[in-house]
Amino acid sequence: MARRTKEEAEQTRNAILDAAELVFFERGVARTTLEEIARAAGVTRGAVYWHFRNKVDLFDAMQARARLPQEDVIDCLLSQEADQPLDRLCGALNDVFQVMASDLRRRRVFTILFHRCEYVEEMRAVAQRKQDRIDQMVERSTRFFELAGQKGILSPSWPPTAAALAMHALMIGLLSRMLENEDPAGSVAVAQDCISAFFASLAARG
Repeated sequence: MARRTKEEAEQTRNAILDAAELVFFERGVARTTLEEIARAAGVTRGAVYWHFRNKVDLFDAMQARARLPQEDVIDCLLSQEADQPLDRLCGALNDVFQVMASDLRRRRVFTILFHRCEYVEEMRAVAQRKQDRIDQMVERSTRFFELAGQKGILSPSWPPTAAALAMHALMIGLLSRMLENEDPAGSVAVAQDCISAFFASLAARG
């Protein structure tokens, strides 16, 4: 009985997250209430509060279900002596666009993050956490490019910090463009061409 109750609670939690994703996508985060999410999930507002402290807590949990893997890739490359690290990172970033094109949930969640969320008032804490993650990502990317420079495989025309910031800006711009495109699959080749050209410019000439 206890196991069934736990499974039912998990099902309710997932139903609430699914509903939040859909309602945030349709209405935007600021205009959405927990009452609307509860109705969309077919539960009471009390059930929503049982699982989530507030809308920000619910938003964070929804976002966590659609994390992209590039941070893990950079951490992996930093933790080991990888052959052709620039090529491996280029390939991993190109794969991001294949994942986004084939995964409706990720596209919805990232559309919310990019285009349906006003980072004001109750969402200020979310905005700060978002900026902290960006800063950490750029810091890790900078360390990666510093190591690439030490190995002689990063072009001297690219300072590591500039390479990290440019990579981040390129990814954000290409993802935003894909999310606005009614045919996301059609954006994959263009995005991958841009990523590959960028990494070609990073490589030191022999």
